[in-house]
Amino acid sequence: MRLLEGSSNVYVETGYQGANVGYVTTECGIVMLESPMRPSDAIAWRAQIQDKGKMICLIHTEEHHDHVMGDYFFDVPVICHEKSRETIMATNTRELKEMIANIDPEGVALAKDYRLNVPAVTYSERLTLYIGNHTFQLTNTPGHTIGQTSVLIPEERVVFTGDNVCYRSAAFFHEALPDAWLESLRKIGEMDVDHIVPGHGETCDRSYIAEWTKFLEEWFENVRQAVRKGWSKGESIERIAPPSWYPMSEDEDFIKMMVRMNVSHLYDVFSVEKL
Repeated sequence: MRLLEGSSNVYVETGYQGANVGYVTTECGIVMLESPMRPSDAIAWRAQIQDKGKMICLIHTEEHHDHVMGDYFFDVPVICHEKSRETIMATNTRELKEMIANIDPEGVALAKDYRLNVPAVTYSERLTLYIGNHTFQLTNTPGHTIGQTSVLIPEERVVFTGDNVCYRSAAFFHEALPDAWLESLRKIGEMDVDHIVPGHGETCDRSYIAEWTKFLEEWFENVRQAVRKGWSKGESIERIAPPSWYPMSEDEDFIKMMVRMNVSHLYDVFSVEKL
């Protein structure tokens, strides 16, 4: 955990397995952003936060497991986009327990009575929370998911973007809306902030948005060209390699899985576009 440079209230952790997490200390209590994926990390994170004050709510930028699995360990209302809530509600807790056994054997006992912390508050386009002297502006910025949320805290000059921005790491497109994603990045790049807390990787500033946008555009264009050339989905999966911008996993099976998943979804999107 570290205090965001230039702030006395925003804390972030970029070292957990799964998504980045953070919290903001306000006059009225602590606002959390995301929860650690591994139960053992969630318990440690909870202890750190409790030393700072009373937790009052938990905001999510998206609904994927690496962002929300730890919600069970925090007895606070969860806030997210309405589409994210729909996905969370459909989660199979048995599958989550099996995942915990794989990624955090020490956490199995902690999750013995695991259940969903169902989101209590949702929004569709925008939601503004006024908590103490802080403002939390939630905006639907679709891209990585349809319900993707950017959380702007103007007093701290910081925005939490979820996986719409990842700092020099892999991108996952299994639910992506490519054109909407690029438009959302344009909007994020125009926000008056000094810090971006991405879904994964180190914190960054707005200058990184141009680099990340080009990385995504290369991914998208590679698959779009495959569709235009008449390649089948299978051929595209075999022939398209991820852009070599950032270091990938050393696990070859993981890389193949990611490429298959990314190309398959983008192929379907761009095939409809071609029609």
